[in-house]
Amino acid sequence: MRIHHLSLEAVGPFAGHHEVDLDQLSAGGLFLLEGPTGSGKSTLIDAITFGLYGTLGSPARDDRLPSAHAPGAEPVIEVVFSTGAGIYRVRRTPAFQRPKRRGEGTTRQNATARLWRLESVSDPSGEPLATTTQEVGTEVRRIVRLDRDQFSQTVVLPQGRFSTFLRAKPDERAAVLQDVFGTEVYQRVQDQLVAMARQARGELESVRRDVTGCVGNLGSLLPAEDEAVAALEHAAAELDPAALTEVASAVVARAEGEHEAAQQQREEARAAERAAQQVLDAERDLAQRVRRRRELLAEQELLAQRSVAVAARGAELAAGRRAAVAAGALRAEAAARAAVEQTEERLAQVCTASADGPDADLTELALEALRELVTRLTGERGGLVELLELEAGLAAREAAAEADEAALTERRTALAERRTALAARPGQRERLSEALTRIQREAMSVPAAEAGVATCRTVREAARRVEQHLTELVTAEDAVTAAATRAAAAAQEEQTVRARWIAGMAGSLAAELEPGEPCTVCGGTEHPAPAPRSPEHATTEDVDAAGARRARAEDALGAARETRAQAEARLRAAQEASGGAALADAEESLTAAQEELEDAREAVRLAALREQELAVFDEETAGLREAVSREESSLAAAGEELRGRRAAIATDRERCSRGAAEAGTVAARVRRIESRLGAARLVVDARDAHHAARRRQDESAAALAAALTESGFADAAEAAAAQLSAARMAALEREVTEHGAATARVRECLAEAPIATLTGEEAPRVEEAQAAHAERHAALITATESAGRAADSLSRLRRCHGSLSDVLDRHRAVTERAAPVLRMGELAAAGEGNARATTLSTFVLLRRFEDVVAAANDRLAVMSDGRYSLTRIDEREGRSRKAGLGLAVQDHVTETTRDPHTLSGGETFYVSLCLALGLADVVTSEAGGISLDTLFIDEGFGSLDPHTLDGVLGELSRLQAGGRAVGIVSHVSELKERIADRIEVSHLPSGASTLTVRA
Repeated sequence: MRIHHLSLEAVGPFAGHHEVDLDQLSAGGLFLLEGPTGSGKSTLIDAITFGLYGTLGSPARDDRLPSAHAPGAEPVIEVVFSTGAGIYRVRRTPAFQRPKRRGEGTTRQNATARLWRLESVSDPSGEPLATTTQEVGTEVRRIVRLDRDQFSQTVVLPQGRFSTFLRAKPDERAAVLQDVFGTEVYQRVQDQLVAMARQARGELESVRRDVTGCVGNLGSLLPAEDEAVAALEHAAAELDPAALTEVASAVVARAEGEHEAAQQQREEARAAERAAQQVLDAERDLAQRVRRRRELLAEQELLAQRSVAVAARGAELAAGRRAAVAAGALRAEAAARAAVEQTEERLAQVCTASADGPDADLTELALEALRELVTRLTGERGGLVELLELEAGLAAREAAAEADEAALTERRTALAERRTALAARPGQRERLSEALTRIQREAMSVPAAEAGVATCRTVREAARRVEQHLTELVTAEDAVTAAATRAAAAAQEEQTVRARWIAGMAGSLAAELEPGEPCTVCGGTEHPAPAPRSPEHATTEDVDAAGARRARAEDALGAARETRAQAEARLRAAQEASGGAALADAEESLTAAQEELEDAREAVRLAALREQELAVFDEETAGLREAVSREESSLAAAGEELRGRRAAIATDRERCSRGAAEAGTVAARVRRIESRLGAARLVVDARDAHHAARRRQDESAAALAAALTESGFADAAEAAAAQLSAARMAALEREVTEHGAATARVRECLAEAPIATLTGEEAPRVEEAQAAHAERHAALITATESAGRAADSLSRLRRCHGSLSDVLDRHRAVTERAAPVLRMGELAAAGEGNARATTLSTFVLLRRFEDVVAAANDRLAVMSDGRYSLTRIDEREGRSRKAGLGLAVQDHVTETTRDPHTLSGGETFYVSLCLALGLADVVTSEAGGISLDTLFIDEGFGSLDPHTLDGVLGELSRLQAGGRAVGIVSHVSELKERIADRIEVSHLPSGASTLTVRA
């Protein structure tokens, strides 16, 4: 994979648009990305990572991508890259806060992404492949064949990442290797095997508990002194399935025999109880028949005594039934006679009431003449109904017309007032428009005021940084002085210790001489005058310790000088940005500019209010004009409608006057007609009712004569005397019927075989039979209870025996199934049977780790002049279970093995770099031979001495020879002299950054 081109805008400290042609930079193979601390060097590397993968690994880091120096601007990152699959361009925008399109404030704009396939690196368009963040992410991972973590560990080597890997504990190192090589599948297999083994052990333990529980349940059903209880407990403790099955089967067989004996005893007791029950039932039946015969004979005698009285009641009932035939005719004749008398009396009353009034002539008219008069008066009244209603509403209509006339007068007055107000509004609008024009002229100064505030704020912030950086510079200079003092003291101490070591070297050699053994210096076997050991003699360890202290002091001095140089650079940049202005003056200028801006913004707000006020005024004017027009039209229509109503009222009044005639009013004429019509109707109704009553009287007399003849009565008086009430007839009929039914029932019961066969001499023995049955029933209950207990015991024993058999079968199946699972779980988890005591996932990582160490040693031999090499060790570190992932440094000068933590700062850097490059090589190989043609090393080179730096750069040149373009991110000044191609990142006075490509 090769990165060809990078462009970014509004990203991190880079507020503007910047483009980097990496093909041009990498023509020489090695290029430098340099600039002051915090200027944005690492941001360029982050931009490449984000452009490809859409994330930097955490939301907090992603949120820092939008530039704070270009608020609201869209941050854009474009990366052109190529792999064996072709050339591609990816364009991404991280999520950022953009200004709202309506109103004030900001809103979140989501991240976007697009991907194109290009014909060449300079192809401006290309073929679109994906247009969403998810699709682009999927395609990039498919094309690059590395995920973001692998990319960060093979293409981009971030600061401090692999020194952490070098010094990591085996557990931490295993996590990194697992992520890089993608061996989590082996970890998942290991976890699955361990989980399966844990589950298998749980199943075994569960089934063992089930066996114990079943044995306990079976034993609880037996007496404590039963020998089978002890046998079951012993077999359960030994978990002997055969013994458990044998003892349980014997217990069940014994219970089955006891149950059969109890069942036999219950059947014998049941047969005896049934025989006693039959004897008892026979005696009870005899006693019941004897009692029934006595009761029937007594009832028969009583019925015979009441037969004469019942015959009299029957005769009375027959006469009452004949009288009921003529009862209706008697009642009808009496009712008709009374109706004739009532109608005669009513007719006399009506005639008397009409004789003294204006309607006295009605009594002298014939019935037909009266009916014609009623018809004529009814028609005359119907013709006056409409005029009557019209006359009743005239007063209300006249009052409503008067009220409407008054309302029209008020509306005409209000209309005149609105016309006056409408005529005055043009002048008012002109005054509002003039005020708006004046305020708008004042509001036009807002952009200039905002620019002035921004300039003053930039100068103020720069002035603050000047004071801050002055303090930092003083502190840095003090630190350099102190570090220089300590470095000089450490160098002097090393010289002193080394001199003591040289001075005492002869004594050290003499102390090792043995009589007869050759001297390591001259080879002689005689030692006549060996040099004595100096009291101030220094050992090699003392010399090494002094050298280490001197190296640390020099490293600290270099770091202090670098810090001072950075402080000086920051101070110069801040002084240039402030233009030499003092902080107090900058604060005062900013306050004045802010006040001017507030005044201009207030004018903008007032202008908006004035515009709104003018718009509302125009709307009100239009509404008022429309309301006046509507009211004029409405008043004209209302006046015309009122005139029509008054004309209609006059016409209706004339019609009512003609209809009233000599009565004065229509209502008076209608009342007179209704009075005469009512009197005429009363006379007609009274005469019609009298004639109808006389006709019904004649008809009822003829019907009564026919009914008396039919019922056999001589006259109406005899028929009336024989009449009975409905209650009396029902009582007589019920008494006669019940007596006959009872007589027949007694006769039938005495004739039934069970009663007829009795002689009256029988003597039942019920009590003796009851005592015998009770004795047999008690014996049956006792036998049934014994059989039930035996059956219940047998059922529970059988259930326990069945449960025990099922559990034993399950235990055998679980044991057979769990054996291989437990074996595999122990092997995978470095348990019993694992000779290497290494887990499955760790064993896989060991092979990869050995390849990484071998690749790292190839480079380490060059960078360390053959002094150091890395060695994988099998010992665990602390509580770590990752045997074999330990790491040690072999020092070939002293032939000692060192812990990586004992390396100096510079040694740690190049050893970590070798390990990182070795890891990158192996990951490349593991990823399927991916070609990684671009490499960025974001690491501090300031800890290396010139000789070691030469070795590191030489090794990086080997990467160049292999076809890679290597970018070094550093601010070490010595690298500027060695590497000509570079990207220079620098601060701007505004606080933002810019970059320059020098190739």
